[in-house]
Amino acid sequence: MNRTHMLRRLPVVVCCVLMLALVLGACSSTKTVGTQVDDAAITAKVKAKLAADGDINPFNIDVDTNEGVVTLQGRVAKEEARSKAEQHARDTEGVRRVINLVKVGDNG
Repeated sequence: MNRTHMLRRLPVVVCCVLMLALVLGACSSTKTVGTQVDDAAITAKVKAKLAADGDINPFNIDVDTNEGVVTLQGRVAKEEARSKAEQHARDTEGVRRVINLVKVGDNG
């Protein structure tokens, strides 16, 4: 095989390798597609509730959902905001459990 022929095939080979990596990466999750979609919907609903609450800055709280278990992380100024964030998550349809790791007060 001459060098020109090999160079013409290189983009095809690279593309195939990238496609294979994407497919294998997508298959690496042990969660079903339905569970992944449900978790994403729960996360979105909780974030929307936090954003709608005037006492909570939604940018200070990270929301992650895994098989219906919502984990809240971040930092808020007052205990009331921490409790309200947890209650919003608990009141969201599809949530099985809430793990509240939100800290109160300044970094110190």
